[in-house]
Amino acid sequence: MKKLVNLKNACAIALSVVLFGSCMKNDNPPPVQEPAAFIALFNAYSPITTSQVVFSNSASGNIPYGQGVRHSGFTDFATLKLTVRNQATNQNLITDAALNMKVDKAYTGVIFGKDIPAKFILLNDSLAENTSNNSNIRFLNLAEGVEAVDVFLGTDRVQTLSNRLPETQANSVTSEKFILSPKAAGPQDIIIKGLDGTTLAELKAFNFGVKEYYTIILQGDKASTGDSAEAKAKALKVSVLQIQ
Repeated sequence: MKKLVNLKNACAIALSVVLFGSCMKNDNPPPVQEPAAFIALFNAYSPITTSQVVFSNSASGNIPYGQGVRHSGFTDFATLKLTVRNQATNQNLITDAALNMKVDKAYTGVIFGKDIPAKFILLNDSLAENTSNNSNIRFLNLAEGVEAVDVFLGTDRVQTLSNRLPETQANSVTSEKFILSPKAAGPQDIIIKGLDGTTLAELKAFNFGVKEYYTIILQGDKASTGDSAEAKAKALKVSVLQIQ
């Protein structure tokens, strides 16, 4: 089961605008770049295997459950809205969510839950200057059927990222902030536990890069148990997105 989602290697959603000209003659001046905002998306909506995302300008694409698409730029960001559909039934999971992005800023939008409407939060991907060789990390609790959880790197509890309730847009101001990892770059086990100490999910030996930025995610449904492929795919698990 794939647990690492690297946005750099994921397929990008088709852009609604062309930020740079193509097939320009060599003697033409370079095109002027329009002001833009940038958004990446991650799909943690567990009831279906793939969700279709549609921007208000009709740019669209499909995102499989548990995967993401890298940052794409939009120049019409002031009025940009997002709709998410079950492509098989054409039923809207999210309808015209306002994105409220700002020029030259990058964001990560997260689709999750198991009901209709689905849940959606928008995170500001502000990257603070890092003078240490340690990685920068943040954590999202997107799981169903769990309450507050603690984050461990190896045997050590990460205090700043622990006692974390399920995500909402209201608490996303805290969730979107990156912290300096207390561990040196290199392989670390990522373990998510309930407040009673029960291990809910873990990702073995994730290789944290020097000065890189990562979003650690707990996703899935605690009620999804059993040995079937579907149950295993939607069980609690840890995913990691690298911010490019």
